[in-house]
Amino acid sequence: MSSLAFTRAGAGAPLVLLHGLGGSRHAWDPVVPLLAERFDVLAVDLPGFGESEPLPADVEPSPKAFAESLAGFLQELGVTAPHIAGNSHGAWVGLEFAAVRRVASLSLLSPAG
Repeated sequence: MSSLAFTRAGAGAPLVLLHGLGGSRHAWDPVVPLLAERFDVLAVDLPGFGESEPLPADVEPSPKAFAESLAGFLQELGVTAPHIAGNSHGAWVGLEFAAVRRVASLSLLSPAG
């Protein structure tokens, strides 16, 4: 599993923010303070983006592989059934995540795929 860079703020139910293709967790910076008033916000750099390590060379960088990486990362943090918000490619990763792990909700903005 690759190591994922993330920013965490607030308290409450976990809310994971997933950026679009070519972006980073910092795309969510304008809304994190507001969301952190109600949620334990985790803005994540997907594998190979921002400050996150890429997936291993033998793993195809697909939305499913990103979702599996995210699932392992959240498991390590003890985060279960989070709310997921994703934009574009991040929305597609959110859909793939929901196929392998339980989520509290999905908010998808312009999902790719």
